Amino acid sequence: MRAAAARRTRRRRARAVVGLIALTSCGAGWVDPDSPSSAQSTTEIGGSDEYDLVYSDEFEDGRTFHEGHDPRWTAVNKNDYTNMALHFYHASAVTTSGGALNISTSYSPTSFESAEDDKGFVVMTKRRKPYSSGMVQGWGKFCFTGGIMEVRAKLPGAGAVGGLWPAMWLLGSLARATYVGSTDWIWPWSYDTCDRSLQPKQEINACEPEPHFGLDGYTGRGAPEIDLLEAMPGTGTMNYGLKKPYFSASYQVAPGKPHDRPIEGKRPQPGQWYEKGLKYGRNVSMNAFFYGEELKHKAKRDSYTADAISANRPIGDEHFDDFHVYRLEWQTKPDGMLLTWYLDDELIFELPPEALELTGAKMPDEPMHVLLNTAVSSTWGFPAPCPPGCDCTCYDCIGKVADPACSCGMPEGLCAMLPAFYEIDYVRVYQNPDDDTHKVGCSTDTKPTAKFIAGHKERYFDAYNGETKPLHDQIVGGGKCKRDADCGPESACEAKACACAGDWLGPHCRAYRGFDDVVWEHEQTLGFHAPFVPASLGRAAVVLSTSLAATLAYHVLKRREGRQ
Repeated sequence: MRAAAARRTRRRRARAVVGLIALTSCGAGWVDPDSPSSAQSTTEIGGSDEYDLVYSDEFEDGRTFHEGHDPRWTAVNKNDYTNMALHFYHASAVTTSGGALNISTSYSPTSFESAEDDKGFVVMTKRRKPYSSGMVQGWGKFCFTGGIMEVRAKLPGAGAVGGLWPAMWLLGSLARATYVGSTDWIWPWSYDTCDRSLQPKQEINACEPEPHFGLDGYTGRGAPEIDLLEAMPGTGTMNYGLKKPYFSASYQVAPGKPHDRPIEGKRPQPGQWYEKGLKYGRNVSMNAFFYGEELKHKAKRDSYTADAISANRPIGDEHFDDFHVYRLEWQTKPDGMLLTWYLDDELIFELPPEALELTGAKMPDEPMHVLLNTAVSSTWGFPAPCPPGCDCTCYDCIGKVADPACSCGMPEGLCAMLPAFYEIDYVRVYQNPDDDTHKVGCSTDTKPTAKFIAGHKERYFDAYNGETKPLHDQIVGGGKCKRDADCGPESACEAKACACAGDWLGPHCRAYRGFDDVVWEHEQTLGFHAPFVPASLGRAAVVLSTSLAATLAYHVLKRREGRQ
């Protein structure tokens, strides 16, 4: 322990000497300058290892998240085709105010053209979603592998009123949420064994000797999902005494258990489900209401099962009325892999690798990005089955639809509660500087993704929604203004448009820049691979060369003083 502390002290002294270079090597590229000094490091709960802050967002006021507006997040502006969604995601539903990210959900019917399959042909069909909501995702911007993530949040609506589905989660960078073409046969795979029966179901599988796109041969890849929180508000008592409201903490992974699955709503029989090494906190129970799902495709050989290994924890009105800290500790060392969830530093759930021996799936080791959203779904807190006399497709909150069957079938109190606001005070990510498996980047040396995404880019944007590429270029200034105060720090209003200065970006210069300190993948101009240099050795070389340069400069100055 003393040796580790001494190494850390020497490293920090070196960082102080080399200035900006050292800041980049410890992960300053994504740290929000508004993060307080008390947030610059943390330790594992119940442990002593110190973790450095490598990413933070304190959500300064006045930011917007449309395409190209923000370096950290993109607020999608599209229909959600997943989970029987009743909402349309509007980028305008996500803003910052009062020092928090604000995702608003409202009754705001939206009509749109939906691209749908008709016997193998894409047909544009006019559809309508009754609710409007928001989602921000860090896809293609900030991703990390391993570490500690904290989110301080106040949940939307009221604990006793069902219908909203707030979530905070991580998704592997090979998939992009709501873009279903990117998730087929990719989500939520985490499997690295060649199994010919599973090969058609996992696009990047361990049976392929030459998968191309910069991927390693005989290596299974995918996009697993870690849910820090999926909250179920409402009233009533579920099976075996679980009361609403509650939230679920989950690891969703494929391959799933294809046969002898537990019946949803009932506890599994001994040995029937994941149980080895799992730990549950006080007042926490196994999630018996969602064991996963079958992802069906036209050919049975292409269909597969995804499992949700999950725990439920009751919450109360205080989680909807005030802020609480949701935390994930994600260990990625081969001899110490572990997922642990906490609420306000209290254990929720712990999942070790031996639990996955049931199917042979892996613990997550993919670069993952952060998502924050509120969904509305007929499968989440809505009356089931549909009450007699209700239509359960039109959901009219304000009585504009003549048919009275459209004004029922919703959770009691939902319409009166809207609009509702999901507030996030901050998002922070920490990593252990002594752990080489902790990395920042969406495409790393051990898990390259950039060339695969570039080679399949049509999967990551929605051409039928008017999108032309996965991500727009970052906007720097140009937002309308009347005075300097309409623009962000250090910036000015010039000719009625914001002109950004310093490290401030976005139309109104209110978003602080963000960048990866290490670029893991470089374009090769010759037909051979550059030699691999470990990150720790590269950092040492930078520190050594910079120290030598500083020493040389010092002696030159001394000689000049002697001559004078």
